[in-house]
Amino acid sequence: MFGTSLPDYDPTGLVGSNRPLIKYRDKHKYAELVFELERTGHAFSAEGIAALEQIRSNYADQVADNDTHQTDVTLEIGMTPRTVTIKGIFPEDSSSVIGTCWDIVSDPTKWFPIGWPEQGWIHRRSADPSIPGDEPVVDAFPRLQTQTPANSVDLETIRQVTEPGRYDRGTRYYERGSVTDIEYVDDSLQATVQGSRPYDVQVTLSQGSYVSGQCSCPDDAVPCKHIVAAVLASGDVESVGDSQSLDTLLEAASAEELRTVLAEFANEDLRLRKHLYEVLGED
Repeated sequence: MFGTSLPDYDPTGLVGSNRPLIKYRDKHKYAELVFELERTGHAFSAEGIAALEQIRSNYADQVADNDTHQTDVTLEIGMTPRTVTIKGIFPEDSSSVIGTCWDIVSDPTKWFPIGWPEQGWIHRRSADPSIPGDEPVVDAFPRLQTQTPANSVDLETIRQVTEPGRYDRGTRYYERGSVTDIEYVDDSLQATVQGSRPYDVQVTLSQGSYVSGQCSCPDDAVPCKHIVAAVLASGDVESVGDSQSLDTLLEAASAEELRTVLAEFANEDLRLRKHLYEVLGED
């Protein structure tokens, strides 16, 4: 993650606001930049998306004559659209592109309020963001209306171990699009589920079946409604590592590749760097 906040911008006046996010994802030769308003109660306006599209277009023109750049520079808009992603960036150009996008992402005039999904209504524009409008979210964004768990999710197992009321509430959370930031690797899934506030959820699955889970909410019951919602959302993303075990991946990697990856992680995570000194350092 390039940065979890924009230090010169503090949208404390927004209802239910949090800082917008800018995420950096390194895809080896290329990188992608993810601009999120997931936790601000807003989405990017047409004007904001057009401004980001212009930046994408300018960068595509910039690398068009570079023979080493052999992929398309694309802009992908999220479902509501709370998220915009620019792909096909050279990693060394990421900081300059982020700097160009900074003012757009952090400018509330480039947003419009839509409220949290569970509120169910688009907020009135040019009005108090705390006052819902008359247009249902599912009418404006039909994918929310038709969202149902994928066939790869074992519904029966999670239903059997969950109190019926919690299962029903978790289902409603999922159907309202309250599960975001999903990461699914091997049999481990983590996500954010927006309840009365955002909660962090971690789940262990086995071939789509629920095994165990943890949630940062105050509910002592496991699984809680947020865990149920995360399990249902697991079918919306493809698990990384399904086709190859981590042991196989590490055995196939060269020593230089492993050193490079460890060095990158150690530079980003002080605890990992300390652990490497403790394990690999001289006695």
